[in-house]
Amino acid sequence: MNNMYVSVDIETTGLNPENCQVLEIGAVIDDGTTPIEGCPTFHCYVDHGLILGEPFAVSMHSAILRRIATHEEGCTYLQPWEVATRFHDFLKEHGLDPENEKIVVAGKNYASFDARFLRKLTNWDKHIRVHHRILHPAALYWQPEIDGVELPDTKTCMQRAGIGGEVAHTAVEDARTVALLIRRAIDDRQTLAPDNALLAS
Repeated sequence: MNNMYVSVDIETTGLNPENCQVLEIGAVIDDGTTPIEGCPTFHCYVDHGLILGEPFAVSMHSAILRRIATHEEGCTYLQPWEVATRFHDFLKEHGLDPENEKIVVAGKNYASFDARFLRKLTNWDKHIRVHHRILHPAALYWQPEIDGVELPDTKTCMQRAGIGGEVAHTAVEDARTVALLIRRAIDDRQTLAPDNALLAS
């Protein structure tokens, strides 16, 4: 059985997909065993030609916009209509079949945010079929006695998982962080499993 999932993160020019745009896409395919840094990685900047968005969000991404404007070497730049095909090919190359099988996606806010932007890209839904259940890492680190009804943010999840550093706010690094958070939660559960089994007996 294929137990791979894809951790996805994007950077955008704002919060509303109707008048804002995807600037950067990062994705990591996790099989649960390959070291995170060695997992297959997809990364591209999306070159829209004309940038639309919200001033604050656009100002936060000046480095990304500079790379897109100058096509800095060492990066991949795709037109909006190229992204879905290239991402589809990446998934196929690494053992997933997004046209015939729904892929499992992980992400901080994939269902409520990322998916709404990605569907605006040409033929995204045609080439990429996603399972309706999304892996949200915050649910794995939720402590209701502390958090109440709100899920913890990424920084809090990292602290609870014992992961140092800051939230990167770059697509690939944030996608890797999500995969690492899921790994840590699974490892912790497996470590506790023998004790739980003894208690059950």
